[in-house]
Amino acid sequence: MEQALKNKLFYLICASFIGLNVTAIAMGFVWLNLLPFALLFALLILFSLDTLLFILCFLVPLSVNVDNIGGGFGLSLPDEPLIMLIMCLAVFKFIINSEYDYRVFRHPLTIIIIINMLWTLLTVFTSEQPFVSVKFFLSRFWYVVVFYFLGVVLFKRFSNMVRYLWLYLLPLAFAILWTLYQHSAYNFEMKYSFEITRPFYVAHGVYGAAIAFFIPITLIFILFPSRLHISKTAWIVAIGLLALLVVGLIYSYTRASWISIAAAVAALVPLLLRIKFNTILIMLFSAITLFFVFQSEITYMMSKTDDKSSKDFSEHFRSISNINTDASNAERINRWVCAWKMFEERPLVGFGPGTYSFVYAPFQLSQYQTVISTNFGDGGNAHSEYLGPLCETGLPGLITILLMVYFALATAFRLFYTAKKARVRYLSLALLLAFVTYFVHGLMNNYSETDKIAILWWGGFAMLTAMDLYHNPQKQKSN
Repeated sequence: MEQALKNKLFYLICASFIGLNVTAIAMGFVWLNLLPFALLFALLILFSLDTLLFILCFLVPLSVNVDNIGGGFGLSLPDEPLIMLIMCLAVFKFIINSEYDYRVFRHPLTIIIIINMLWTLLTVFTSEQPFVSVKFFLSRFWYVVVFYFLGVVLFKRFSNMVRYLWLYLLPLAFAILWTLYQHSAYNFEMKYSFEITRPFYVAHGVYGAAIAFFIPITLIFILFPSRLHISKTAWIVAIGLLALLVVGLIYSYTRASWISIAAAVAALVPLLLRIKFNTILIMLFSAITLFFVFQSEITYMMSKTDDKSSKDFSEHFRSISNINTDASNAERINRWVCAWKMFEERPLVGFGPGTYSFVYAPFQLSQYQTVISTNFGDGGNAHSEYLGPLCETGLPGLITILLMVYFALATAFRLFYTAKKARVRYLSLALLLAFVTYFVHGLMNNYSETDKIAILWWGGFAMLTAMDLYHNPQKQKSN
């Protein structure tokens, strides 16, 4: 009898919604169709947040950018509306129920992320274009809340970290297959590689960075399947995916990604020799110092290189050092010089988050301009994860980014060297090498503000924090 009453109530609710929806459509309120989905998302956030985050992770690589939805706003669909919805409802849930583990806020990586967010917010108020900076800050805020702070909650269960990576990797594989199929129609010529990745990836640089990030992760899955609880079927799939990732990377023609993979391979040497992280930093700092001491000689040698971007792979790779006639390389130099000039004018607070492309034009020097230079604010950003924050948020902004990189790598090194559990050691190794690819790539491009990379950047940080807090017995004992 009670079940019959429940069935009648269910049918009554369905009939009422259909009637209400028909009336709303007749009156022009078509958005009412989204109400069931909104209610479903609300229920998932309240009772199954991990499911919703997994759905989001799967959707991000397949989402499509819409450049202008009105009011000068662009949007990535369907993931960004979902990110905003998750952020609002989840924050409400954790504040009301006081469920969040506040030990997370004492982790060094969390502390520097919060400092970076607070400084970015401060520079919004001093921005050359406040409206642009507000949009930039809100975008980063919801990425940090959803992918980092909620990510740490998700990753209390170790298996969720591996599942999260798989749920990005599989749709990425589909995007690679789609891109290769599209590219094959043009005989894989390089000139078509820049935008052939659309609609899933807006440019070949973002596409190449995502692929490079997953090559070391997939390799670790293959080399240590039992340690990471990778099934035999998943292991076979991983082998096929690694081959696909390598092919995708080659035909992305993204030289920065090629270099980043070489850097990850080089990073294995000190790891296998178990050299301390701070020792590696001293060696790296010494190399950078030598570069600046001999920069005139190095610049002269690079100017003698005349190889240009080419469909011939060896020539295309050699063109990395050509800053004389290769337009792509020369334009990067132009952007970097502009960023430095902007920093010199406003060293403390910069010109405001997200404003580079709108204000850099007057800082261009004629000797650095190229055939692809533009004065209309439509040529992209500073092409550096480090110089961009320097000119947009000043020296403190850059310092917080560098400290973020430092604490992420230091945490990964420490976990790999000292963690008692093998699964923690090998997943931290995978993330360490993956982050090396992107941190090196970030010398030449900056994509961390795009949804495709933000989910890996902040989500990867969340994994390191979660492993340090919840999956490392030594750390747990000290807490």
